[in-house]
Amino acid sequence: MRFLIIPDKFKGSMTSEEVYRSFRTGVEQVLSDASFHFVKASDGGDGFLDAISMYKDCKRVAMKTLDPLGREISSYYLLDAKSKSAYIELANSSGMELLEPSERNASLTSTFGSGQQIADTIKKGAKKIYVGLGGSATNDGGIGIANALGFEFLDSNGNPLEPIGKNLSEVQKITQSYNYMEIKGIQFFAINDVKNPLFGKDGAAFVYAAQKGANAAMISELDKGLRNLSEVYERQFGSDFSEVPGSGAAGGTGFGLKAFFKADFLSGITFILELSGIKEVLDTQKFDYIVTGEGKIDDQTLHGKLIQGVMELANSYNIPVLAVCGKLDVPLERLTSSGVQDVIEIGDPNKSLGYNMQNAKDLLQRRVYEYFKSLI
Repeated sequence: MRFLIIPDKFKGSMTSEEVYRSFRTGVEQVLSDASFHFVKASDGGDGFLDAISMYKDCKRVAMKTLDPLGREISSYYLLDAKSKSAYIELANSSGMELLEPSERNASLTSTFGSGQQIADTIKKGAKKIYVGLGGSATNDGGIGIANALGFEFLDSNGNPLEPIGKNLSEVQKITQSYNYMEIKGIQFFAINDVKNPLFGKDGAAFVYAAQKGANAAMISELDKGLRNLSEVYERQFGSDFSEVPGSGAAGGTGFGLKAFFKADFLSGITFILELSGIKEVLDTQKFDYIVTGEGKIDDQTLHGKLIQGVMELANSYNIPVLAVCGKLDVPLERLTSSGVQDVIEIGDPNKSLGYNMQNAKDLLQRRVYEYFKSLI
C-alpha cells in the first residue's frame, strides 16, 4: 500500500514531520511492505519558511525586529540571492505564539515588525517578496507593515498614529513620511488560503479577533476601524480592496499588502505544492491514499486551510483522502461529501486536552495501528 502524506502541524503538540513519522510507524506495525512519500507543506501560516527551505536554496537572514507589542526580538527571513526573492513568515515577528495568552490584545498589536523584515529584504536587493500570512496576533489592517516602509496614518489633527488596531478608527489621512522606502519595480505576493473580506460579519475582526484576545465590544470597534481604513484609502486613492477574497487575512494584512504594495494573492497550499513538485510525482506514481490532517478539524478547515487544498488535489487525481486529527469538530459527513474517505481522531475523550497534546505522537501511532489492523 502506498501513502502520500501531506499533513499540517498539530499546533502545540506535533510538527508535520512528527505527524508523518507517527503515522508511518503505526502503519508499518500492520503493513510491513507499505511505502510512503512525505511532502512538507504550509498554507502560508506557521511553518511557511520551513516548507520553503525544503524546496528552495535560500540563505537564512537573522535580524532584530519588534514583536506584536513593540518589544525587540530576534527573528529571521529567507533570501534567495540568485532569484532576488525573499520569503517572510508574518508569524515570525507578528505572531500569536510570540505572546503569552494574557498578553493577547488585538487592539494593541501591530505588524510593524514584519514591515521591518520587508524593509531589510529591499535593502538587500530583493525584487520579489513573498509574505506568508497566518498565525498573526494582529488586527491592524496591515498599517504596521506600511508604517515600517514609510507610510504615515494621521488623525483629524494631522498627528501620526501608532499603527495598532485600536487606532484604525482614528485614521483620517494617509501620507508618505520622509523615510518612505521606494518600492517601484518590486513585486509583492501575499501567500494564504483565507478568503475573508476585510470587514463585516465574515471579516477579519468578527471571524478571527476573538482568538487574538478581543471581547465583543473590541471586535465591533476593530471592525469599524477596518471599515474606516478602507474608506479613507478609497477616498484618497480611488480603489476599494475590502471585498477582495483574502483581504481579511491576518487581521487585514492581506488588505494592507494589496492596497499599499499592490500585492498579488497566491494560494498558500497551491504555492507550496507547486514548489514541492508533487504533481510530477502524482503523474508518475500511484498512491492508495493521500493522508492529511491537523490538530483540530473545524469550520475554518473547510474554508481555505491546508487540508482543503490537499482534498482538492486528491480529488483531481481521484485518490481517496484519509485525515488524521486531534479533535473532529464538524460532522464527518461534511468531510466525506468533499472526498475524505475517513477520519482518524486521536484524542482520548476521557483525558484532558493537556494530556492529549502531550501524548499526541503515541496516540496517533496507536490509533493508526488500530485503524489499519481493523481493515485486515
